[in-house]
Amino acid sequence: MEHALLGSGWKRDGRPGPSASGVQRFTLIHWPVGEDTRFEDARYDGLKKRPPQGCEVEEIGGRFGLRCERPGARLLEAVAELCGEVRAGHGLLMTDLGVEKLWERSADGTDGWGAEVVGQLLLMAAERGPRLGYGVDDLVRFLRTAAGPGPAGVVRP
Repeated sequence: MEHALLGSGWKRDGRPGPSASGVQRFTLIHWPVGEDTRFEDARYDGLKKRPPQGCEVEEIGGRFGLRCERPGARLLEAVAELCGEVRAGHGLLMTDLGVEKLWERSADGTDGWGAEVVGQLLLMAAERGPRLGYGVDDLVRFLRTAAGPGPAGVVRP
């Protein structure tokens, strides 16, 4: 999986480039760590029959994926909303945005490649934290404590 295939600006039916303002384009994959889930798994049947609004079901590297254009002021808002919808309706935590090179950095704003990397890391934390005994409150507390109250990247005396 490459950014050109899965990242913001993916091409679908000849529509290249970023989506319209207030609409986010992204791909979500269900790829739980330590599980060999495949696209044919019966737990995806409900989503295959009735995918979330704005999404198309797609097999991505043998895994179950949703390629979506969803409303959202920012990418992370749209991703979180869809993840919550899938979890509530189907009991699945979507775990992957298709980002492989997590070390890459981009300062392209809240809807670009950098936002996809941040989203990927947050989805990984949401899946892996509870497996280790951390709850959502623990993860939020970690982010608030580690990042502090000021702007990110600002060194305070």
